[in-house]
Amino acid sequence: MPFIPNFPPQLLEEHRIWHHANHVNGTFVPVGWGDRFLRFHRSFIRRALAWYEQEGLDNRYVAPWPQVPEAIRNAPCYNRAAESRIVNQPQSFSTLDELGRFIESSQVHACIHQTAARIYREPEINDFDVAPRSTVFYSIHGLIDNWYSNWERATGQRQEARRPIANAD
Repeated sequence: MPFIPNFPPQLLEEHRIWHHANHVNGTFVPVGWGDRFLRFHRSFIRRALAWYEQEGLDNRYVAPWPQVPEAIRNAPCYNRAAESRIVNQPQSFSTLDELGRFIESSQVHACIHQTAARIYREPEINDFDVAPRSTVFYSIHGLIDNWYSNWERATGQRQEARRPIANAD
Protein backbone atom coordinates (compact mmCIF):
# COMPACT_ATOMS: atom_id res chain seq x y z
CA MET A 1 0.00 0.00 0.00
CA PRO A 2 2.00 3.03 -1.17
CA PHE A 3 -0.59 5.66 -0.30
CA ILE A 4 -2.48 6.00 2.94
CA PRO A 5 -6.21 6.25 2.32
CA ASN A 6 -8.10 9.18 3.86
CA PHE A 7 -4.96 10.71 5.34
CA PRO A 8 -6.03 13.54 7.70
CA PRO A 9 -5.86 16.87 5.83
CA GLN A 10 -4.91 18.74 9.02
CA LEU A 11 -1.78 16.59 9.44
CA LEU A 12 -0.87 17.03 5.80
CA GLU A 13 -1.29 20.79 6.15
CA GLU A 14 0.80 20.86 9.32
CA HIS A 15 3.68 19.12 7.55
CA ARG A 16 3.37 21.42 4.54
CA ILE A 17 3.37 24.57 6.68
CA TRP A 18 6.37 23.40 8.75
CA HIS A 19 8.48 22.72 5.67
CA HIS A 20 7.52 25.94 3.91
CA ALA A 21 8.34 27.95 7.04
CA ASN A 22 11.58 26.05 7.69
CA HIS A 23 12.84 25.37 4.18
CA VAL A 24 16.60 25.08 3.73
CA ASN A 25 18.33 24.95 0.42
CA GLY A 26 21.59 23.15 -0.14
CA THR A 27 24.23 22.45 2.43
CA PHE A 28 23.82 25.61 4.55
CA VAL A 29 21.61 24.68 7.47
CA PRO A 30 21.17 27.42 10.10
CA VAL A 31 21.75 26.88 13.80
CA GLY A 32 18.59 25.63 15.47
CA TRP A 33 17.15 24.03 12.34
CA GLY A 34 18.38 20.50 13.11
CA ASP A 35 16.78 20.47 16.54
CA ARG A 36 13.48 21.75 15.12
CA PHE A 37 13.59 19.25 12.24
CA LEU A 38 14.15 16.20 14.43
CA ARG A 39 11.67 17.22 17.13
CA PHE A 40 8.95 18.18 14.65
CA HIS A 41 9.22 14.95 12.70
CA ARG A 42 9.32 12.80 15.85
CA SER A 43 6.11 14.40 17.05
CA PHE A 44 4.53 14.37 13.60
CA ILE A 45 5.18 10.70 12.85
CA ARG A 46 3.93 9.67 16.28
CA ARG A 47 0.65 11.52 15.81
CA ALA A 48 0.24 10.31 12.22
CA LEU A 49 0.98 6.71 13.23
CA ALA A 50 -1.47 6.95 16.15
CA TRP A 51 -4.15 7.93 13.62
CA TYR A 52 -2.97 5.16 11.28
CA GLU A 53 -3.29 2.54 14.03
CA GLN A 54 -6.69 3.91 15.06
CA GLU A 55 -7.84 3.38 11.47
CA GLY A 56 -6.82 -0.29 11.75
CA LEU A 57 -4.27 -0.05 8.95
CA ASP A 58 -1.40 -2.52 8.74
CA ASN A 59 1.67 -1.22 10.63
CA ARG A 60 4.01 -3.30 8.51
CA TYR A 61 3.62 -0.76 5.69
CA VAL A 62 4.88 2.12 7.83
CA ALA A 63 7.59 0.36 9.85
CA PRO A 64 10.94 2.17 10.05
CA TRP A 65 13.67 0.82 7.89
CA PRO A 66 16.31 -0.86 10.07
CA GLN A 67 18.90 0.69 7.76
CA VAL A 68 18.98 2.64 4.53
CA PRO A 69 18.11 0.25 1.67
CA GLU A 70 21.11 -0.68 -0.44
CA ALA A 71 19.46 0.63 -3.62
CA ILE A 72 19.39 4.08 -2.01
CA ARG A 73 22.89 3.76 -0.56
CA ASN A 74 24.14 3.05 -4.11
CA ALA A 75 22.73 6.30 -5.49
CA PRO A 76 25.32 8.85 -6.65
CA CYS A 77 23.93 11.43 -4.23
CA TYR A 78 24.27 9.19 -1.16
CA ASN A 79 26.95 10.05 1.39
CA ARG A 80 28.05 6.76 2.98
CA ALA A 81 30.66 8.46 5.15
CA ALA A 82 27.96 10.69 6.64
CA GLU A 83 25.72 7.70 7.28
CA SER A 84 28.60 5.88 8.95
CA ARG A 85 29.19 8.77 11.34
CA ILE A 86 25.46 9.03 12.16
CA VAL A 87 25.13 5.29 12.81
CA ASN A 88 28.50 4.43 14.32
CA GLN A 89 29.53 7.63 16.08
CA PRO A 90 26.33 9.30 17.30
CA GLN A 91 28.23 10.62 20.34
CA SER A 92 30.34 12.74 17.95
CA PHE A 93 27.37 15.15 17.73
CA SER A 94 27.37 17.28 20.86
CA THR A 95 23.79 18.48 20.44
CA LEU A 96 20.58 17.33 18.82
CA ASP A 97 20.81 20.40 16.59
CA GLU A 98 24.25 19.34 15.39
CA LEU A 99 22.93 15.86 14.52
CA GLY A 100 19.91 17.22 12.65
CA ARG A 101 21.94 19.84 10.81
CA PHE A 102 24.44 17.15 9.77
CA ILE A 103 21.69 14.82 8.49
CA GLU A 104 20.49 17.67 6.29
CA SER A 105 23.76 19.37 5.29
CA SER A 106 25.37 16.05 4.30
CA GLN A 107 22.43 15.58 1.92
CA VAL A 108 21.62 12.18 3.46
CA HIS A 109 17.98 13.11 4.12
CA ALA A 110 17.43 14.74 0.73
CA CYS A 111 19.09 11.88 -1.15
CA ILE A 112 16.97 9.29 0.65
CA HIS A 113 13.77 11.14 -0.33
CA GLN A 114 14.89 11.76 -3.93
CA THR A 115 16.10 8.23 -4.53
CA ALA A 116 13.12 6.60 -2.80
CA ALA A 117 10.81 8.66 -5.04
CA ARG A 118 12.60 7.29 -8.08
CA ILE A 119 13.08 3.64 -7.12
CA TYR A 120 9.62 3.20 -5.59
CA ARG A 121 8.02 5.23 -8.41
CA GLU A 122 6.43 7.59 -5.90
CA PRO A 123 7.34 11.16 -6.90
CA GLU A 124 5.15 12.40 -4.03
CA ILE A 125 7.73 11.19 -1.50
CA ASN A 126 9.94 14.05 -2.68
CA ASP A 127 7.20 16.68 -2.30
CA PHE A 128 6.85 18.28 1.17
CA ASP A 129 3.21 19.06 0.49
CA VAL A 130 2.08 15.44 0.06
CA ALA A 131 4.93 13.15 1.24
CA PRO A 132 3.16 12.12 4.49
CA ARG A 133 0.46 10.35 2.44
CA SER A 134 3.09 7.79 1.39
CA THR A 135 3.88 4.81 3.57
CA VAL A 136 7.54 5.19 2.54
CA PHE A 137 7.66 8.55 4.34
CA TYR A 138 7.24 6.71 7.68
CA SER A 139 9.92 4.16 6.81
CA ILE A 140 12.32 7.04 6.11
CA HIS A 141 11.42 9.18 9.09
CA GLY A 142 11.16 6.19 11.42
CA LEU A 143 14.76 5.37 10.46
CA ILE A 144 15.81 8.98 11.10
CA ASP A 145 13.98 8.94 14.43
CA ASN A 146 15.88 5.77 15.33
CA TRP A 147 19.11 7.66 14.57
CA TYR A 148 17.81 10.35 16.96
CA SER A 149 17.17 7.67 19.61
CA ASN A 150 20.65 6.24 19.11
CA TRP A 151 22.10 9.72 19.66
CA GLU A 152 20.04 10.04 22.87
CA ARG A 153 21.37 6.70 24.17
CA ALA A 154 24.96 7.44 23.15
CA THR A 155 25.05 10.89 24.74
CA GLY A 156 22.67 10.34 27.65
CA GLN A 157 20.72 13.38 26.45
CA ARG A 158 17.17 12.14 26.37
CA GLN A 159 15.19 14.90 24.69
CA GLU A 160 11.62 13.95 25.57
CA ALA A 161 9.49 11.07 26.74
CA ARG A 162 9.48 8.37 24.08
CA ARG A 163 6.61 6.35 22.75
CA PRO A 164 8.03 3.29 20.99
CA ILE A 165 7.89 3.28 17.21
CA ALA A 166 7.26 -0.06 15.52
CA ASN A 167 10.45 -2.02 14.98
CA ALA A 168 12.62 0.54 16.81
CA ASP A 169 15.77 -0.95 18.19
